[in-house]
Amino acid sequence: MSSGEAPQHTAHLDTSHKNHDANGQRDDIIAPVAFTPLSSTDRIRTRKRPPILPLLLGLVLVLSALALWFLLTARAVTISVSPPFATVRVGGGPAFSLTDHYLLRPGPYQLHVTADGYLPYQGALLVTNADQQQTTVELVKMPGHLEIVTTPDAAQILIDGEPRGTTPATISALTPGDHQLLITAPRYLPLEQTVAIEGLDRTLKLSVELQPGWGELTLTSTPAGATILVDGQDLGTTPATVQVLASGESVTLSLAGYKTWQQTMSVPIGERLEWPLITLAPADAQIHVESNPPGASITVNGQYSGTTPASVALAPGANHQLHLFLNGYEQAHTQLALKSGEQRELSVQLKAKLGTLNITSEPAHASLYVDGQLRGTTPQSLTLPARAWKIEIRQPGFVSEARTLTPKPKIEQTAHFALKTAGAASGQPSLAGKLSTAMPPTITSPAGQQLKLFRPNTTFTMGASRREQGRRANEVMHEVTLSRPFYLSVTEVTNEQFRKFRSAHSSSHADSKTLDSRTQPVVNINWHSAAQFCNWLSKEAGLEPFYIEADGAITGIHRNATGYRLPSEAEWAWAARYQSNGTMLKYPWGETFPPTGKIANIADQSASKMLTGTVAGYNDGYVVSAPVGSFSANDKGIHDLGGNVSEWLNDYYSIAISASDPASRDPLGPETGEYRVIRGASWRSGGVGELRLAFRDYSDKARDDLGFRVARYAE
Repeated sequence: MSSGEAPQHTAHLDTSHKNHDANGQRDDIIAPVAFTPLSSTDRIRTRKRPPILPLLLGLVLVLSALALWFLLTARAVTISVSPPFATVRVGGGPAFSLTDHYLLRPGPYQLHVTADGYLPYQGALLVTNADQQQTTVELVKMPGHLEIVTTPDAAQILIDGEPRGTTPATISALTPGDHQLLITAPRYLPLEQTVAIEGLDRTLKLSVELQPGWGELTLTSTPAGATILVDGQDLGTTPATVQVLASGESVTLSLAGYKTWQQTMSVPIGERLEWPLITLAPADAQIHVESNPPGASITVNGQYSGTTPASVALAPGANHQLHLFLNGYEQAHTQLALKSGEQRELSVQLKAKLGTLNITSEPAHASLYVDGQLRGTTPQSLTLPARAWKIEIRQPGFVSEARTLTPKPKIEQTAHFALKTAGAASGQPSLAGKLSTAMPPTITSPAGQQLKLFRPNTTFTMGASRREQGRRANEVMHEVTLSRPFYLSVTEVTNEQFRKFRSAHSSSHADSKTLDSRTQPVVNINWHSAAQFCNWLSKEAGLEPFYIEADGAITGIHRNATGYRLPSEAEWAWAARYQSNGTMLKYPWGETFPPTGKIANIADQSASKMLTGTVAGYNDGYVVSAPVGSFSANDKGIHDLGGNVSEWLNDYYSIAISASDPASRDPLGPETGEYRVIRGASWRSGGVGELRLAFRDYSDKARDDLGFRVARYAE
C-alpha cells in the first residue's frame, strides 16, 4: 500500500460453526467484527517527506555556475553622466551596477539618462570584449524663459538683435546662457543689458522702468492760441508746457492768418526750459502765375521760384519784382504788393522775340519740317521765336538733312539745303572734313549751357603714380588717345537749366543752407536723370539722342550719335589735367598742397561747423555749393573741374585696367556695370587724396554734392 492510498479493511471468516438446513446441507455463517476508521493524524504519519536538501543544493550549484559564468564573461563599463545626479538605466540585457561602474556582457544595450530640467538622453551602448570601457553622457539643459514687464508697456523687445514682440511678454525657448536684451519705446531712453538665462525650463522674471528721454519746454506766442505740434503731434495751444526729446524734435506753431513758425529744438532730460516769446508773422500772400506759352521761369526779387504754371508765396506788405523768362520770348515783369493772406492770379501772354528764316532747297519743293511738324514745302520764309528749332528737309530719292537753327530777332537769315541722292552722299569721303572745318568754336545748348569745341588729337596718360600721396588702387596709369572733336560745357548744369527739363526738381539744402538757387549747380539727381536731361537737350536741338531709352530707363548708347551726353572719363581727365607740355596736373591749382588764394570751392574753414574734414587755413567764401563759374576757369576755359560739385560721367566704373594695355582710342568705358564713374572734388572734399584731379569715385545714388556737365561729339 502506497502512502497515498486509503487503508484496506478485510472481513474475517469464522468456520467454527457450521449450520445445516433441513436437507442436511451446511450453511456458512458470516459474522461482522467491529470497525474503527483511522484519524487524520494517523493518515499524515503514514506519508513520506520529499528530498528538499538535495534540490536546494542543486539550485545553488546552478546559480553559482551562472554567476561565475557571468563574472567571467562580463566587462566593467564606467558610465559618467552630467549632471551627476542624473538617473541612469541600461536596457537590453542583464546589467549590474557597482559603486563606480556597471558589469555588462559584450553586446548591444540601450542607455537611458534622465534628470529634472534636462532633455532626456536615449542612445545605443555597445559593450566590446575590452576589459575597461567608459561612456560619457552630458545632458543638455532644457530652454529657459524670460518674462518681461515694463513701465510704460507696449515697449519693443529685441533679443540678440531679433524682434520678439512687445511688453508685457514671456519669451519662451531661450537657450541657456547670456543674451543681449534691448527694450525701446517711443520718447523713452532705450535699455540695453545682458540677461543670463539659466535654462532648466525655468522662467526669469524681469521688471523694467524705462527712463524718459525728454525735458519740458514752455512756449508762449503773440498772438496766443497757436497750435503746438511736436514732431507732427498736436499737444495743445500756446501758452503751454510740452515734452521735447533731448535728441531734438521739430516744434511747429501754427495760427490761421499767420506764418507757420518752425524750429528743431531739444531739451535736456529731466530739465525744464522756457522759450522766449514767439512773435508770429502775418501769413504770406500767394500768387498763382500762368503764362502763354507755359514753362517760363519765374523769379521773385531775383530768386528762382519755379516755372509756370506755379503758385508763389510773397511776403505781405512789401513790393516784389516778378520776372518771367522763356527762351525765344521777351522777358515779362511786374511789381506786386499783396496783403497778408491775399491770393491772386496772374496770367501773362509772353511776347515772342521773332526772327525770320528763309529756307531754300535743292531740289525745290521739298517737304519742310519744323520740330517734326510739316510746314509746307521749300522755298519758304518762317517767322519763329528766337530759340533753337530743328529744321529738316525731306524729298523722296534724296537723303534728308536736318539742322538746328536759331532765328535772330529783327534779322533775316537764309539757310540753303542741298540734298544729296543716296549714291552721291555715299561717294563723298571728304564730307566729314568739310563739316569739321565749319564747326563753330562755341555752341549753346537748348537749356542755355555754353559749350567749347576741343580737338585733342593726342595720346596722354590717365591715372597716378604709386608714389603720389593719396593715390588709390583704382588709379592705374594707362594711355588713352582722343581723336574725335567734342564740345564740353564750360560750367556745370544749374538748377535753372535743369528745371527747364524737370520743373518740379528741388536740389534741397544742406544743414539749412540752400542748394536750390537758380545759379547753383543742380544736385540730388542720379545718373539716369542726368542722361535723360542730355536726351532732352538732343531732342530740343533736333539731334539724334546719344542714350537709348526704353520705358523710362537708359538701356544703351549710340556711339556715333552727335546728341548731348555726359563727358567720357577720358575727356574729363584731359580737360582737367592735360597741360600743353604733355604733363598731367595734380591739383586744380598746381602741384603743391594746400591751395593759395581762392582757387576752388572745396571744404574750407567756413564749412568747419558742418564738415569734419576741412582744409586748414583756406577759405573760399562758400559754405556749400557756389554759383557756377564763381572761380577762375582753367587753361582750357572750363570752370569748377576741381571743386563746387563732383560730376557724373558717362562711363561705367571699372578697375580692370592694365598699364600694359595698348592705348584705347576715344574710350567710353565698359559696356555694362553696376556703378558710374564720378570725378572731381566738391564743397565737401577736404582730404589730400580726394582733392587730387586723378581721384576716381563711383556710385549709383544721388548726393547733395554731385552734379554734372554736358558734352557732345562735334558734327
